[in-house]
Amino acid sequence: MAGRPPMPLGTWGKITRSQLRLNHWEAKCKVRDHDGITRKAKRASPAGTTDRTGAAAERRLLEHLRERTYAGAGEINGETTVAQLWTEYRRYLIEVKKRATNTILRYDRVAAAIVKALGSVRLRELSTQRLERFLQEYTKHSGADAKGARTVLSGMCGLGVRFDVWKHNPVRETEPIEQKPANGSTALTLPELRTLLVDLRHSDTPCLPLPVTKNGVLVPPDPKYRIPTVAQFCDRADLADPITMFSATGARISQLLAFLLEDYDPDTGIIPVRAHVIRVPGTGLIRQTVDETPGNAKNRYYEIQLPEFCMVMLQRRIPTLKPMKDGTTPLFQSSTGTLRDPTNFNDQWRRVRLALGIPDSITAHSFRKLMVDLGLDAGLSAVMVADQVGHANPSETLNTYATRGRPSKRMAQTIQNAVFPDNRGE
Repeated sequence: MAGRPPMPLGTWGKITRSQLRLNHWEAKCKVRDHDGITRKAKRASPAGTTDRTGAAAERRLLEHLRERTYAGAGEINGETTVAQLWTEYRRYLIEVKKRATNTILRYDRVAAAIVKALGSVRLRELSTQRLERFLQEYTKHSGADAKGARTVLSGMCGLGVRFDVWKHNPVRETEPIEQKPANGSTALTLPELRTLLVDLRHSDTPCLPLPVTKNGVLVPPDPKYRIPTVAQFCDRADLADPITMFSATGARISQLLAFLLEDYDPDTGIIPVRAHVIRVPGTGLIRQTVDETPGNAKNRYYEIQLPEFCMVMLQRRIPTLKPMKDGTTPLFQSSTGTLRDPTNFNDQWRRVRLALGIPDSITAHSFRKLMVDLGLDAGLSAVMVADQVGHANPSETLNTYATRGRPSKRMAQTIQNAVFPDNRGE
């Protein structure tokens, strides 16, 4: 009796799940690698994940299998050039890792410098010393992207390791890139938010155009240009309503500009976050849905319950909206009734910010941080707050977004009640 034929190269058999303990599973299967040998592969539920059925463990195993069996379009060996390796790695990022378009575009910019400097170098010639020299030169001219260059190179060489070009990743031994900590956005305070929402509609402060330079020289505004007030500019640019939506949701700019009228339920006040707006070179603005970027933590589906003041704003706004050619209707569309550009929106917000004397640290992200502070100050769980701003992991909400170092009356009262429960003490 003939034996069962082997699985095709790069495929795997049936995945089984076994429970290791409560909410923690292991998924395993057999996989036939590209050397023709069939091996066992297994992965357990990710740490910190509540995996009730083993689905999370299986998703983790599937991701490992796709990486493990990726053969690419061509053979990678010591004679492959760095330029060819980048082409293969870029294909891998798109086909296997399903990286978002913006991520690919960011990597493209970094890879252009890598290919310019090292494109013709064979992988057998690509030593840690050569990589170190490139990164040092790159850091001198582009400190902001130096860490990104090391990340891209590490990913490329990691792919080479899986094709047995190297035993160890040559980038790993290069000197880590040290960057000055970025001055990130700071959270708005409630008094600042209340003042801002009034100023957007009523401030008579002049709203000057953003500074423009040409050949390093500041270009003065056109003397014929009539400078509007903040309220007038916000009315023309349609800024007050979207910023009101920021203050009610904490959504990212790209997500907020992708909100559709068809998705909003005016009866419940619930709106789903299911897409974001990005600009694709050669195509223009597109609305990229969650389904098109699986695994992208910044583009994941969740729902937001709107507060009443935001529902009132939308009730007034909705009758003025017009559908686009595809039949969908963005809640915050451009003046021509199309998708609105997040970059242009950022420029408009910056102009208003400069006019009102708001610090540079107050960005669109500051609204997200305010939502986190409001929720935590009210005693809501980190899970509820994370769900409001769309974080996959509540630890990110607590470690990155919560404002630290603020005095707390509730903490002081807790100490008071514990030390002197019956009186004020002396």
